[in-house]
Amino acid sequence: MDEPKGLLREVGSVVSTQAGKAMVRIPRSKECEGCHGCSMINDDPDMMAEADNPLGASAGDTVRIETAGVEGKVKAALLLYAFPLLAMLAGAIGSQPLFRRLGVTAAAEGLSVLTGLVLLAASFALLYLIRKRKGKLSLRSRIVEILERSEAGQLAQ
Repeated sequence: MDEPKGLLREVGSVVSTQAGKAMVRIPRSKECEGCHGCSMINDDPDMMAEADNPLGASAGDTVRIETAGVEGKVKAALLLYAFPLLAMLAGAIGSQPLFRRLGVTAAAEGLSVLTGLVLLAASFALLYLIRKRKGKLSLRSRIVEILERSEAGQLAQ
């Protein structure tokens, strides 16, 4: 089955539910093998994902989840790494001539490094504020199908 661009489908098991959300344990897929992003955090062969639970899945249910917004991962990574790096370089390189013109030639290099670090911190703060304003994450997972109900899930119906 061909997946629409930017949509990731996974099958997992609901671990817990609370207020319209579910924590879903998902076995690592082949797409995850080359990433190593999660493996640096833990050696668990499974991942945990928080998903919207509009179908009322219960703990133990096997479910299919869809995650929208996957196509933005590369753009987000570039923004997270390239923007702060460029801000730091612009501050470090661009401020040195300014400090020399202001007559602070002896400390121009040190001040330009400090300016680069300040702009680096400011860029991360700006990205944080943008993320807070846009919402928690652009990647949103939701349960789209309950494949197999657990005994607890069957009793809840």
